[in-house]
Amino acid sequence: MQVIFQITAAAPEAQKALLGQLHNLLQYYHDRQSRITVEVAVHGDAYPLLFTADNPFAGKVEELHARSVSWLICQNTINGRQLKMDQLLPFVEVVPAAVAHLVERQAEGWAYIRC
Repeated sequence: MQVIFQITAAAPEAQKALLGQLHNLLQYYHDRQSRITVEVAVHGDAYPLLFTADNPFAGKVEELHARSVSWLICQNTINGRQLKMDQLLPFVEVVPAAVAHLVERQAEGWAYIRC
């Protein structure tokens, strides 16, 4: 199973909900001894989720990364908001355009979940 999540919301409630959903999904597949590949595409207003400054969720994001969740951020978001790459969590991958990446993953048969 392969699934890609999309988040664009800055609201702490939305980001907390995403982290909970990821935890529950990983636990579900772990309990069934099944393999799952998970990516999270972060763009728009959600970008603080993947930065070190003032991020109450950084520890949880890192914990999920350690459980094989891949975290992606949109280069267009970085450019448009003039974000500094040195403040990005070290394991985050940059994709040229998050929306294009989502389209490609869906064309490859990945499940898609918007948070």
